[in-house]
Amino acid sequence: MTPWKQALERSLSEIGSPPALPFAALARAASNARGTVVPDATLHAWITDATARGRLAPVIRGLYLNRFTSPPGRLADAVPHLRRDSIVSLHTALDEAGAYNNPPAGITAILPLDPGPTRPVVGRVATPQGSVYFRGMPRKMLEAGELADRLDQGRGAAHPHATAEKALLDWLYLATSSRSTLSPPAVHDIDIEVLDRKRLSRLAVRMALTDALQQWLAGDLPIRERRAKSQRGAGARRSAD
Repeated sequence: MTPWKQALERSLSEIGSPPALPFAALARAASNARGTVVPDATLHAWITDATARGRLAPVIRGLYLNRFTSPPGRLADAVPHLRRDSIVSLHTALDEAGAYNNPPAGITAILPLDPGPTRPVVGRVATPQGSVYFRGMPRKMLEAGELADRLDQGRGAAHPHATAEKALLDWLYLATSSRSTLSPPAVHDIDIEVLDRKRLSRLAVRMALTDALQQWLAGDLPIRERRAKSQRGAGARRSAD
């Protein structure tokens, strides 16, 4: 291996190296390691080799997880690169906090909705590393509460990551929204003892979800009729299949 490639791989292995790397970031790191601009064709050849060795993991075209560094990059680390301003929340945040008893099939994240005609692209993004599911929520709700209550700074150092309490309330907000198709989690799927009840109460007040939280805890949070019909229809179609 040439000296500049060795220097590049050492830099990507350093503590604090980005866990998710766009092509432009790799190009800068390669140029710094070589001391001159690395042609795209040469860099792509190295990327192909690093991918074959399992040291880079492709997410989408031009975006890779950094498996040189420790801990290695995870799909959740790519979320801000897939959708700007997105926050890992819902199923994923609850699962990583040890509060969810039904492991999610992919990464779940929320995008802020701002007033105006422009809307972020929500839905599923399929990648070789798994799926990412984006949902939208008004920014004032997504950013409700004190920073320390709503964002888990320790667990989400490489990407914005909701606390378990905020993730649960984000889920309840979407479950009670007429614009969402997300149903509330089953009470038995959430390990309430893991949650900080004071933080949960503070956030519920800031999000105006105190009543919804109490209804959910009692098992009485209603599912909107439109969603219930949709679920019954989906169940009938699965039975027919």
